[in-house]
Amino acid sequence: MKRLLLFLLLALPATGVRAVTVDQVSQEVGDGHWRQAQQEIAAALQSTNLDFPTRQALLFQRDRMERMRLDFSKTREQVLQEARAVVPDFTAAQFAIWEKTGSVEFMEIDGRRWYFSNAAANLFRVNPEAKALKQRLYPNAPPELPYRPEDVPRVIAKYDQMGESLNSPRHFRVTYSLSVKPGAVPPGEIIRAWLPFPHAGNRQKDIRLISSEPSRCLLPNPNDALASVYLEQPALSGQPTEFKVVFEYTSDAFYRPLDAARVTPINLNDPALQPFLGEAPPHIVFSDEIKKLSREIVGNDTNPCLIARRIFGWSNGHLPWAPAREYSTITSLPQYALSCGHGDCGIKTMTFMALCRFNGIPARWESGWVTGPMKDMHDWCEIYLAPYGWVPMDVTYGLTDSADERARWFYFGGIDADRLVLNTDYNQPLYPAKLFFRSEVVDFQRGEVEWRGGNLYFNQWRWDYQVEEVAAPAG
Repeated sequence: MKRLLLFLLLALPATGVRAVTVDQVSQEVGDGHWRQAQQEIAAALQSTNLDFPTRQALLFQRDRMERMRLDFSKTREQVLQEARAVVPDFTAAQFAIWEKTGSVEFMEIDGRRWYFSNAAANLFRVNPEAKALKQRLYPNAPPELPYRPEDVPRVIAKYDQMGESLNSPRHFRVTYSLSVKPGAVPPGEIIRAWLPFPHAGNRQKDIRLISSEPSRCLLPNPNDALASVYLEQPALSGQPTEFKVVFEYTSDAFYRPLDAARVTPINLNDPALQPFLGEAPPHIVFSDEIKKLSREIVGNDTNPCLIARRIFGWSNGHLPWAPAREYSTITSLPQYALSCGHGDCGIKTMTFMALCRFNGIPARWESGWVTGPMKDMHDWCEIYLAPYGWVPMDVTYGLTDSADERARWFYFGGIDADRLVLNTDYNQPLYPAKLFFRSEVVDFQRGEVEWRGGNLYFNQWRWDYQVEEVAAPAG
C-alpha cells in the first residue's frame, strides 16, 4: 500500500478543485488540511478514467483520516487532567512550556488542536523534567519494558559452558482469538481473517497447529517472511463472529559475544545481502536528516560492529520509548522519530535499521510478540556482521541495568527466548492476498480482517492473546 502513495499526477474533473497527486493529498492529510483533502478525494473519485491502484490510494487517504481521528481524540483539558492524575501539582504553565517544546503530541486538524490519546502518559516518558517529577512520586515503580532479569546472565552462562549460541529453549502454547463486533458486517456475509502463526526458523522450531475455529484453515508457507493462518466464515447476526487458533512452538534464546576486532568489511556485492542494504521507501530513506545524524553518531569509525554499537547506544540514550499512533497513519517511521524525539519499538527499530543501512550494514526487520513477563506486540531486528552472520538487535530493550558489561550489552547481538516471531521483513503480503488495504501496513501481529464491503479496522473487532509455557512434546 505504501507504494501506492508514489503514483504520478492524477487528473481531476473540472469541478473547481485543483489537480493534485496522491502524494499531495497524503501531505494535506498529514498537515491536518482535511476538508481540502476530502474535497479533492471526492472530486478525483468521480473521474471515469481513474485507474484502480490510484483509486485505492485515494480511498486509503480517506480511511487514514478516520484512523487518525481515533488516535487524536482528546482535548487539551482532558490531557491536562490526565497529567495531573499522575502528578497532582502539575501546573498549566508547565504543561504549556512542554507543549511548545514538543513533549505533548497533538495535531492541528482544520484549525482545531486535537491531542494524541497517549499524550499525557508519554509526557512522563519523553520529557526529562516531567519524568523526574513522576520518579520522585513513584521511586519504586517497576520498569515499563520488563524482561526476566535472571534470563540474561543464565543465557550468557550457558553459552560460556556449552559454546552454543542457541540455548535456554522455552516451549509455548498460544491461544489467539479475533472477534468481529456485531453489526460490523451484515449477517451471512463472508468474513475473511488472517491470524498470527509462528514463522519457521529464526530461533523457532517444533511448530504445530493444535486447533482452529472454524476448523477449516489455510496454513502459511513456513519460509514466507510473514506467517499467518487464513480462516473464513459468515458473519453472525446480533453477536460477535469469532475466529481462533491454538498453536505451540519452541523458542531459543541467542547469545554470541561480538568481538569488533574480528569483524570484517561487509561484501556489498553479496546478492544475499543486497536486499537489506539499500533504501526501502517510504521508511528506510537516506534523507538529509539521517545523513546528518549518522555523521554525529558514527564519527570516523569504519568498523561495522563499532558503528552499529554507536547507533545502538545513541538510541538507548537519546530516543526514549513511548507508545505511538498507528503506523498506517505515519508516512515515515524514522522521520517521525527524528521530528518528535521518541518512538515505540517499531519506530526505534526502523530508525536503527535506516542508520545501519546508510553505513553499509545489512539490517532486516523481525517482529511479533513477547511472551513474558510482559505479553505484548514487539518489534526488533537483525543485522549482518561478518564473520558472525545475522545477529539480533533489540534497541527498545537497549542496555540492561547490570554492572557486568556483557549483560549490559546483551541485547546488542543477543535475545531472550520470550519471543514469538511472526515477521522477518516488514510490509509483507498476506496469503491468500488481501483484496483491500490493510489495517496495519508495516507489521502483522494482531491479524487482519475484511469482507467484500472493505477492510475492517481495529475498532471493528477485538483480539485476545493468551500464552503459557508448557512442556515440550517428547521426541
